[in-house]
Amino acid sequence: MRIRVCTQLLAFGVLVAVTQSACNIFETRDPEPPSQSSSTFIPATDPSLVFSNLTSAFHDLNSVNYLKSLADSSTAGRNFSFEPTQQAKIKYGGVFLTWNRQSEQQYFENLRSKIPTGSVATLSFESLTVQSLQSDSAQYEATYRLTIPHTVATLPTEATGKAQFLLIADRSRNWVIWRWIDLTTSTSTFSWSDLKGAFGQ
Repeated sequence: MRIRVCTQLLAFGVLVAVTQSACNIFETRDPEPPSQSSSTFIPATDPSLVFSNLTSAFHDLNSVNYLKSLADSSTAGRNFSFEPTQQAKIKYGGVFLTWNRQSEQQYFENLRSKIPTGSVATLSFESLTVQSLQSDSAQYEATYRLTIPHTVATLPTEATGKAQFLLIADRSRNWVIWRWIDLTTSTSTFSWSDLKGAFGQ
């Protein structure tokens, strides 16, 4: 009898010790730090949402969400391509010869590294028009204004211009840009192509 009681007390003691050493399920825990991919992004089930996501990606300075708007051959069946303005092509030489989706990530990251903490970039698409719209493809044209408060004194902090965007629906039926054509305009002295060329090196 005494052995049984001792055994039960020992078992109870072990149970108490384990319970006390385990984490308390009723205690609150510190929130996880926000990851880069947790910023504003809306699944682009409509092609127009791609432009909203690009705007948010710059506001949040989020390269992960920026890339989500560009075609990936593994999910969209097409490689992303960018065609700069003729002026930028001449000015930045071979930078655009092998430009691809990874180049877009590199320039975005380089650009972000030159923006002071707490500063906000703004992107707006003006006169965004649909030139064609099919069930799995679309073409848009827009003028843009991109303001970047970077610290590179030799470069403008605003890029303006006009571009055509060719979009497709990927395997998940989300829209992405597979071809981006930056157009030469008489009013733009520093275009998005210039921005990519300057920070893509």
